[in-house]
Amino acid sequence: MLNDDVGNRNPNQPGGAEDVLPDLFEVRITVSREDFAELMQKFPLDLGCRPHIEMNPDGTGTLQAFASEERIRELGAHGYKVEQGENVSAVGRERQKEVGVGDRFQGGRVMPRGLGDKPGRPGGPRR
Repeated sequence: MLNDDVGNRNPNQPGGAEDVLPDLFEVRITVSREDFAELMQKFPLDLGCRPHIEMNPDGTGTLQAFASEERIRELGAHGYKVEQGENVSAVGRERQKEVGVGDRFQGGRVMPRGLGDKPGRPGGPRR
């Protein structure tokens, strides 16, 4: 899970409000089948919801993950081919600016408007 908000940190992990998490980058790590298990055991990687691996014509696989710059350097130093993509933490910070502030329903005094679906309603969505 990508998470820059220290307030939403897993309570089982150490750290307090003064901690600043390093930015995460999208990465593509190319590895042989033989080295895949070693990669996963040596380096804790954020794989998102589930691993995404593309098989390459030469028999290697390219794993998509999220990693800090420090972890990317470690992977490269251990001989893994790593392609660094965009800074997903920065993208997340920019997207947070789009989120509204305040209670648009004014404590329940204003009813929601527009099309919507009621989950679990028999017959599916009403259009």
